[in-house]
Amino acid sequence: MIGLNVKRGVAATMERVTANAGLLFSSLQVIWSGKGAGIRFERHEGRVDATVILPSIDDLKEVSNQTFNNLIAFALHEGLGHAVFTDNEPWDKARDAHGAFLGNLINGLEDPRIERCAIESGFAPNAKQLFENLLNSMLERDGYPEANDIKNIPFLLAVEGRRLNGYQVKCPCVIDQSPFAADLWVALKEAQAATSTAGVVRAALKLLNVLQDAKKKSDTQGRGKAQTQPTDDPSGSEQGSEQGGDQQDGDQPSDGDQPSDEQSDQQGDQPSEGKSDEAGRDVEPTSFIEGELKDLALSSDEYNPRPFVGKPQVATFHWV
Repeated sequence: MIGLNVKRGVAATMERVTANAGLLFSSLQVIWSGKGAGIRFERHEGRVDATVILPSIDDLKEVSNQTFNNLIAFALHEGLGHAVFTDNEPWDKARDAHGAFLGNLINGLEDPRIERCAIESGFAPNAKQLFENLLNSMLERDGYPEANDIKNIPFLLAVEGRRLNGYQVKCPCVIDQSPFAADLWVALKEAQAATSTAGVVRAALKLLNVLQDAKKKSDTQGRGKAQTQPTDDPSGSEQGSEQGGDQQDGDQPSDGDQPSDEQSDQQGDQPSEGKSDEAGRDVEPTSFIEGELKDLALSSDEYNPRPFVGKPQVATFHWV
């Protein structure tokens, strides 16, 4: 189908979600602008005002049905999942106190929870199939990380948490091959039982402590970065240095699909250009979606590229 119909289809889906949700949303819209993907949202008086941001695409270019379905899944993940079911405050506080790696662990555990909430809400009847297809598309394109690769534990948690949601994941589970298998299962089960983001944060903190203790023990015994031990510093210091305010990946709240900054604890996902290999795989579907649409951009953008959509800021004008 051509790009114009893709845009109409995604927008129509989100309009139906808004209608099904009754008074939950004050507004929910989709804009196709720039290069980034993400969401910005605010909550006020129990209602959500959300804008899903997607990269610009040419109205006349052909878009595959799979990409179309993945775009709808992304819009639902952000506009229904995170905007409605993620609480920014505990996520932001925990990440600020313990580092970006913890933020990524929270993201890996939170994504399956909010997708399950979106499915159970009934606002988008086909949400489960769409989320499942998006996950498998990501795995088919980029593969699955090794079980003992600590920097990619957040991504592993995001996949296996969805498997616990009942998704048919097209790759075998590798958790039992990890030296932290027991602790990963504990974190996944706790996150699955959590009724809020705060519960997910508690599970992520316990797991972080396990990983840090293992790193300290490894250093004490002189094994350094043994293969069966964490291969990166789980304190979050390294990852933290690579997380910019405009980056959405893993560290969701203030720089990710979600959360906020000091100016707005309700501001959500930011457009992102993805993470480097050193920081681990992008937990969010953001980088994947941006890659899928890269060749569908407006032809004019090749000569006069649109600016990257950074963290949205609300401007207030005082007329005198």
